[in-house]
Amino acid sequence: MASRYQIVCMVVDCGSLKGAADELGYTQSAVSQAVKALERELGTTIIERGKQGVSLTRDGKQYLPYLRQIVTAEAELEGKRQELLGLSSTDIRIATFTNVSRTVLPRVIRDFGALHPGVHFTLKQGDYTRNAQWVHDGVVDFCFTARGFTAGLEKRVVYHDELVALLPAAHPLTAKEKVTLADLASEPFVLLDEGEQSLVLDAFAAHGLSPHVMSEVTDDYTIMAMVEEGLGVSMLYRRTVEGMQADIRVRPIVHASSRDVVAAWRSWDTMPIATRRFIDYMSSHIVN
Repeated sequence: MASRYQIVCMVVDCGSLKGAADELGYTQSAVSQAVKALERELGTTIIERGKQGVSLTRDGKQYLPYLRQIVTAEAELEGKRQELLGLSSTDIRIATFTNVSRTVLPRVIRDFGALHPGVHFTLKQGDYTRNAQWVHDGVVDFCFTARGFTAGLEKRVVYHDELVALLPAAHPLTAKEKVTLADLASEPFVLLDEGEQSLVLDAFAAHGLSPHVMSEVTDDYTIMAMVEEGLGVSMLYRRTVEGMQADIRVRPIVHASSRDVVAAWRSWDTMPIATRRFIDYMSSHIVN
């Protein structure tokens, strides 16, 4: 639908209300009403009607260059809107952490990128707390974090993940179908560094236990390699160890702790269109 600014400029260009109406596909009455509405807005008459058509008043001649600038800006705005709806030349900025980066994002980015080849992705690797702060600071469009780290942010659960035990292949605990936190607390423990707050340590603390931490590691696959070499036992999230190649044994944990991995952002309504579409696509293509 044409704006009143576009209609007035068309009237001037066509030299008559009827000509503008025919060009725009409107009734002559609708064109006349749009002209009168703009004149009321400006507080002056800008078009004079005569037997030979229309002409600009003195005020109309003063206003016309500005009206044309508005029409040009409207066209540019609509062009940008269409560009964003088409997701061309758009950068999606994401704060993530290792588990998500390795088990979720590669496939989703590949498939979404195939549908929208103009989209680019910028990934920042952090932890639960740092990722949320990057969103607050406007460094990224949205982040992956755990539920409980999203104060002041909007969020959507992406998937649920539970902790499992990692054991060396020849470890005595492999004889058990399930292990307890007490079993793990009595062994040398390789701890996953999750940032300022450790959900693994919280799980032990909730049962009055404290593991014998012999090393703290940020990389999941380094933890698997250390367990494989018999340097200790560990706990990682099930999604991380699915499809692993390491020669280790995975056991469920009695009363296992879990986490909800969420996508979090400041405001859905003000987030870039491409980012919103990516989050919607991701939510519908991740199997929990």
